[in-house]
Amino acid sequence: MTTFIGFSTIGKLFGNTTLTDVELAKQDLLNHFYTRKGERLGKPSFGCIIQDLVFEQITDELQYEVKDEVRRIVKNDPRWSLEMLNVEVDDHTIICNLNLLYIKTSTLAQLYLKFTSEEI
Repeated sequence: MTTFIGFSTIGKLFGNTTLTDVELAKQDLLNHFYTRKGERLGKPSFGCIIQDLVFEQITDELQYEVKDEVRRIVKNDPRWSLEMLNVEVDDHTIICNLNLLYIKTSTLAQLYLKFTSEEI
């Protein structure tokens, strides 16, 4: 039984734009990660700061900050539990690999996030 229903036109030229459950929850997370903090009208605390960290000096502290931001965003969505997080920081690129558990159906999902110096 489907609980969550939504739609997305991202990556679709035409056809069915309906998303349900796991796919909808993944798209919601992607929207949160790729929205810069302060971009959402009326919700200045919504969004992610990782894109702003791309040009920072590569340090262990930067990796901890990125991991904290990922944990904060995943924790903010009660449909997900973060199982594994791997962060790679390179010159002007931050890559996050997440293994997530969709709590309602105990479905495992992977999310690959790439933040670069180029606009998303």
